[in-house]
Amino acid sequence: MSRISEIFRLHLLLPLAETIKGTNSYHWRRRIEKMASWSPEQIQMWQEDGLHALIEHVYNHTKYYRHIMDERGLKPEDIRTAADLQKLPIITKQIAREHFDEIVPDNLSSFRYRKGKTGGTTGEPMFYYCDEDTWGYVSAAKVYYWRTYGYQYGEPFAAMGSASLFAKKPSLVRRIYDKIRNEIPMNTVNLTDELCEKYISIIREKKIRYIYGYAASIYIFTRYVATHGIDLKQIEGVFTTSENLTDEYRRLIEETYECKVRDCYGARDAGITAYETDYHHYEVGYNVIAEIINPIELNTGTLLSTNLLNYTFPLIRYQFGDEVELAPAEERTAYNGQVIKRVIGRTSDVMRLENGHNMSATGFSMIMKHFDVKAFSFNKTGVNEVTLTIERDTAKYTEAQEAEIKRAIHLYIGEDAKLNIEYLDHFEPLKNGKRRYFMNDNS
Repeated sequence: MSRISEIFRLHLLLPLAETIKGTNSYHWRRRIEKMASWSPEQIQMWQEDGLHALIEHVYNHTKYYRHIMDERGLKPEDIRTAADLQKLPIITKQIAREHFDEIVPDNLSSFRYRKGKTGGTTGEPMFYYCDEDTWGYVSAAKVYYWRTYGYQYGEPFAAMGSASLFAKKPSLVRRIYDKIRNEIPMNTVNLTDELCEKYISIIREKKIRYIYGYAASIYIFTRYVATHGIDLKQIEGVFTTSENLTDEYRRLIEETYECKVRDCYGARDAGITAYETDYHHYEVGYNVIAEIINPIELNTGTLLSTNLLNYTFPLIRYQFGDEVELAPAEERTAYNGQVIKRVIGRTSDVMRLENGHNMSATGFSMIMKHFDVKAFSFNKTGVNEVTLTIERDTAKYTEAQEAEIKRAIHLYIGEDAKLNIEYLDHFEPLKNGKRRYFMNDNS
C-alpha cells in the first residue's frame, strides 16, 4: 500500500468517520505522538493532574467514592500523586458488581459512553461503562504502535479470533469504519484443516502482511502452516493479544514467518493497554497508573489499574485479576512511562499454596513441554491440593512419564502438597474462543 493511501485513510477518512460516529481516536493518536517526546517528569505531572481531576469527579458525583472518602476522612486534595492512591481501598469485580449504581456518576448523561461486559471466564461477568476518551485512547494506541512496527494504516490484516473480536450485525457507519481499517476477520474457534487452507488462500490472495489475534489461535494456525511446509514468508509482523503469549508460541510463529511477534497486553474494563516494543518490554498507556500488590517476587504480583480517563464508570485501584512484573523506574529505557517487564497471566494462573509455595501456569508449561502431552490445565482444588488435567498423546505417553511429571511438580509445590492427575480426551475452547491452557509443539 502506498504512503499516499495511508495518509488519505489516516488523516481524511478516519477523522471524517469519527466525526460521524462521535469517537475520538484520531485526537488521542495525535496526543500520544506528542506525549512520546515528553520527559518522564512531564508524564508524571500530566497523570497527577488527571488523577486529581478524576478524584474531584468521583467525590462530587459518585455515592460510592464519596462514602469511602468521607469514611476515611479524605478530601480530593489529599490524593494528588500515585503514592496517595494507597489511601483508597482496592476495588474488585465483585465490589463493582455489588455497587454498580453507586459507582455510576450522577452526571452520566453528560458523557458519551458504551456499555461493556467482562468475559466471565473465571466467574460471573461484570458490566461496566466505557467513555469515548478511554475507547479513543485504546484504539489510538493500537494505531500508534502498529505503525512503529512498519504497518501502514489501512493495509489489509488478518484478525484471528472469535466473535468477541468482531462486531455482531455492524451498523453502516461501523462497516465503513472497518473498511477504512481493512480488517479481514477469520474466526478460529474451531480451526479445522479446511479452514486453515481457506485462510492461507485469503492471505495470499489479498497479499496480507500482518496477522492480529488471540495468541493460541495464531499458534494453532501457524503450526498447520509449519507442519505442512507452507511458505507464508510474506507475513512481516504478528500482533498477539488477549491471551498469555508463551515462549513456545512465540518461537514457532517467529521461526515460521521469519518475523517478529509483538504482543499486546490489555484489559478493556480496566482501560489498560500495553504494547511490547522489545522482548518482555511492554509500554503501559499514559492513561493508566499501575500498581503491584500481593508480591510473589520483587516488583511482581497482582496488578492494580487506575484509568484516569473513564469518568462514566470510574475504577480506582481496580484489581481485575492479572499478575505482572513492573519495571522499577531506574530500569526503564527510552520510554517515559511505566513498563511491564513480564505478563504472568491471570491471577487464577498464579497459585499460592498454604505451605508458602507460589507458582505460575507459565512455569508449569516449561515442565510439561518435555513430555508427550498435547494440552493441560492446572488448578488449585483444595488446601495444599492441586489437580493437573492432561490431554495426552496416547501413542507415546507412558507411566514413566507420569511418574516424572509428579516428581518435577512436587519440586515446585512441595512434598507436603497433594497432587491429583486426571486425563481427558480433548480440551474444548471456551465460549469466547480463548484457550485457557498451554499447547505443546508435539501435539
